[in-house]
Amino acid sequence: MTNSENKDSAPKRSLWQKFWTDKSPEEKKRIRSFVPLFLYTFAVMYGVIYLSILNTVNRDKVGTTVKSWFGGDKPEVVAARERDKQALKDSFKGLRKRVSGGR
Repeated sequence: MTNSENKDSAPKRSLWQKFWTDKSPEEKKRIRSFVPLFLYTFAVMYGVIYLSILNTVNRDKVGTTVKSWFGGDKPEVVAARERDKQALKDSFKGLRKRVSGGR
C-alpha cells in the first residue's frame, strides 16, 4: 500500500471537525469565553459608527419648531431656523482646517 492510497482510505473530515472536535474541554471553554467579548465589541463599534453618522446627518437640525394648526411654520420660526442654520454652518467653517487650493 502506498502513501497516497492511505490518504484516500482515511475518512474525509470537515473543517469544523478539524477545528472543534479535537479540542479539549478546557480549550473549548476558553474559546467560548471570547464570544461575549466579540459581541460587545461589535455592538460598541456599531453604535459609535451609527451615532457618528447620525450626528453628521442631523448636524443642521437644531431645536424643535412649533407648527401652526393650519399649515407650515410661522414666518418668525422659519426666519429663526434659517438664522440658526447659517450660524451653525459658519461655526463649522471656522473650525475646519485650511488646506491649500482654497478648498
